[in-house]
Amino acid sequence: MEPEGGGKDQSASNILIVYFSRWGNTDYPDDVDAATSASIVPDGDGRYGTTEYIANMIANEVGGDLHLIETVTPYTADFDELRDVNHDEMGRNYLPELKESNLDIAGYEMVFVGYPVWAADVPQAVLSFLNEYDLSGKTVIPFCTHDGYGAGHSYQTIADASHAAVSLDGIAIEAKDVPGAQDTVSDWLADIGISGSQEQDVARSETAIQITIGDITLDGVLYDTPLAEEIKAYFPLTISMSGYGGREYYGGVDFYPENLEGGQKNFENGDITYCEAHHNMAIFYAQTDHPDLSVDVIPIGRVTSDLAVFENLDSREEITFSLAQ
Repeated sequence: MEPEGGGKDQSASNILIVYFSRWGNTDYPDDVDAATSASIVPDGDGRYGTTEYIANMIANEVGGDLHLIETVTPYTADFDELRDVNHDEMGRNYLPELKESNLDIAGYEMVFVGYPVWAADVPQAVLSFLNEYDLSGKTVIPFCTHDGYGAGHSYQTIADASHAAVSLDGIAIEAKDVPGAQDTVSDWLADIGISGSQEQDVARSETAIQITIGDITLDGVLYDTPLAEEIKAYFPLTISMSGYGGREYYGGVDFYPENLEGGQKNFENGDITYCEAHHNMAIFYAQTDHPDLSVDVIPIGRVTSDLAVFENLDSREEITFSLAQ
């Protein structure tokens, strides 16, 4: 398994896979026996942390950028001493200082957060990261490795500390099962609605558009997909749209597109979609406690401006979609 680079590179991905691992944060001796350590996975000529190994599996499926959470002060290689240090940090609610990084969290919409389970919860270094970087409004997905006791309280800790817009179901993999876990990881990603084509989706080409609501003008993009191209032919397009559920504005259209591939029952904040079943278009602006939809929608673009404006609109608005000037 080839390790991925940390931090955001020149890819078009909006997916970040951030993880904390003993490997990379521990003063292991040069001759450490990786074959007998639950925290290290030997692979060919390389050695990886168990959580790092799962992080790479996720990246192999969905693309994205990887980022290792690194503490200024490394942890001890002695397990008993490490346990005492962790209990002390947890008891004092101590947040260890992290190494400086050029990570720009703003460009990511989906953030996987990985860690080994320590004392039935997340290591304090992960809380340091969540305290330092603003994940509010993003989709956050936990994943963890453990020594047989599962995820503990960690999923709820991640959801609370990240202030995420939505938290998807996590995965917990026992350390001994990590080397052969690729199928398990693939099945989990499919179950939570993240396909292996995610990286291609976020990298597709786009056309700039404007969304006008009264005297408000928002920026957006239209994907260069067959369905979006069909709908673009009707621009400028004005739709009478109604607010629904504190999450979307939707309205019927008077044309019938033919290219209807790519339906899904979930959405990202900002999505502009077409729904064949209800023969309408919608703008989704906020996740709710029930993110799954009753019918398929097909993303055709997204709003790139601040979505907060939708929270103050009237229950019914005339919304016009047009190509950017």
